[in-house]
Amino acid sequence: MKKVKCLSLILSVLLLMQSVLVPAAAETETTQTEQAETEQAITAQTEELPFGTVCIQKGCRTINGMAPLAGSEKKLETAQSVFLFETNSNTVVYAYNPDLKLHPGTLAKIVMALIVVENCGMDDVVTVTEGIQSYVPAGVNKVQSESLKSNEQIKVRDLLYALLLINANDAAVALAHHVSGTTAAFLELMNKRVKQMGCTNTEFGNVSGLYTAVSNSTARDMARIVQEAIKNETFREVFGAKSYQIPDTNMVQGRKEFKTQNYMIDDSTLQDFYDSRVTGGFASYYESYGASIVCTAEYKNMNFIAVILGATRTFAENGWMPLNYGNFNEMSDLLEYAFNSFKINRIIYEGMALSTFKVNGGECNAVGQANVNVDTVVPVNAQMKNIQMNYKAVDGGLTAPIKKDQMIATLEVVYRTSVLTEVEVYAMSDVRRADKTGVTIRSAAVEGSKGTPGFLSALGTICVIVLGVAIAYLAFNAYMRNRIRARRRKRRAQRRRNN
Repeated sequence: MKKVKCLSLILSVLLLMQSVLVPAAAETETTQTEQAETEQAITAQTEELPFGTVCIQKGCRTINGMAPLAGSEKKLETAQSVFLFETNSNTVVYAYNPDLKLHPGTLAKIVMALIVVENCGMDDVVTVTEGIQSYVPAGVNKVQSESLKSNEQIKVRDLLYALLLINANDAAVALAHHVSGTTAAFLELMNKRVKQMGCTNTEFGNVSGLYTAVSNSTARDMARIVQEAIKNETFREVFGAKSYQIPDTNMVQGRKEFKTQNYMIDDSTLQDFYDSRVTGGFASYYESYGASIVCTAEYKNMNFIAVILGATRTFAENGWMPLNYGNFNEMSDLLEYAFNSFKINRIIYEGMALSTFKVNGGECNAVGQANVNVDTVVPVNAQMKNIQMNYKAVDGGLTAPIKKDQMIATLEVVYRTSVLTEVEVYAMSDVRRADKTGVTIRSAAVEGSKGTPGFLSALGTICVIVLGVAIAYLAFNAYMRNRIRARRRKRRAQRRRNN
């Protein structure tokens, strides 16, 4: 009887375990299913953008990047719009109101200079238009020492230096007439050229950027314009010049040397803002639309295009001595921030093994590799462990066979909230089908229906078998005990009869 009781107790425990664990497994399965559905929903949200656009719309890659590495919080005191772009790695490092339309002022002359170097030789001779001064508003910058004279013959080079170093508006008119015949025709060229560069938020109202309510641009568009312009060697030379002297012409002799009005690259006029890392630039100031500046700067292995639009300039009581230049002060702060806070790192190497990916029916997993080198700007204290790698296998998953160099996944590289880049992932080697290897692969565990773990299914099966054996044992035991009792009764009855 003790054996029977022990056996019954064991059976009860086993049955209890099955009744508790199987529902728990079902509950776990439900929880896992719900979690998977949530993850799929999140993934669906991030997968709305096709490959190649995530790092633009949700990241800082390319000049179109909408999520700058350093964010978009206001960092400068008065600038209405700021854009900081690293050209070697195509990284938008910082931006504040980058697509806000503002008056660009005489920064329009950058576009003018680009069109001139694209359409003229530097030694081409310009015959200055008759009555040139009637085309130039009074009181604005002109060629120093002696303004341009009617019918003066002067080279394109001389006019271009006057245009970009001292913002000479008579040089702007002379160049526009030389290239297109009229300033109106040249203005059409300017607006057409900026559209070709993708500057959809830019339109100029005249060739000099003066006195027009029509002109507007953005810090991002100005960076696009400079990025295109500095590809031209002649433009870069003039853009980074510190001084120039116009040789004698048929009308004027002995013009004095003039200095650039960009105090970031020359300290002979004003020492406060000189920065040896600045390689070129152009500044603009008018009271009605503020102080703006565009600069190129390089240090170590970083090359920046920095744009500030609409900064505020303040003056002393005399009304003419600047207390704060606005554009130069804030550009100095911006460049210090850029060079002191960031570095360039190579985060992806060509041939670098990235991750493994499950291959359905394959003899093994596929190892993915990159076929490109990727450099990006990161904060100076950033480490690779701070950078997140998000992989996505090709649509439908991977199924054997897989060929070497077959694209098997895509990768998003994320730092904090900004996608640094997107990379295609390729198979490092072939993956054959499992049935082609000569090896039979058997699973060590059986998965139950609806995802129930194999252990619990096996436990249930064992319980049923043990229960069946126990029932058979109890039935046989009861049968034998009944037979013994019947024999005892028969013997007792026989004794009574014999007595």
